[in-house]
Amino acid sequence: MDEDVAALVVDNGSGMCKAGFAGDDAPRAVFPSIVGRPRHQKEMTKDGTTTL
Repeated sequence: MDEDVAALVVDNGSGMCKAGFAGDDAPRAVFPSIVGRPRHQKEMTKDGTTTL
């Protein structure tokens, strides 16, 4: 039984994550490293102060 084994390469960059197989010319998947939303959002009040 002869199977081909390909190495998976993942680049966890500070802005974008890239994933693909070793030997390919370009990554197969590219997506933002930061996923989600902030727990608290600041709001600007009429007097110019910020609140959570």
